Amino acid sequence: MSADEEPTVSPVVEHCGSECDEALDRLFAFLDSELVPSDAEQVRAHLADCRPCLEEFDVEAVVKKVVRRSCQEAAPAELRVRIHEQLMVLRVHTD
Repeated sequence: MSADEEPTVSPVVEHCGSECDEALDRLFAFLDSELVPSDAEQVRAHLADCRPCLEEFDVEAVVKKVVRRSCQEAAPAELRVRIHEQLMVLRVHTD
């Protein structure tokens, strides 16, 4: 399942505990198709059984589509350089 696919829903559980935390921690990677197939299948199966996580998936998928449609411009080179410099400063201070 990708952000464009609707999960198939079976009888729904209202809350699964730690499984929810794990699924939600991997939700963005799942939406971006960045999980290995076995992990993606675990998230997919959890979403099919868990209404709260499925609702969160739906919200995040819609937000992701809206942002993708709205943000077609490339950042100016100067901005990219400033962000990179700030990240390097933060990295030096935390190391």
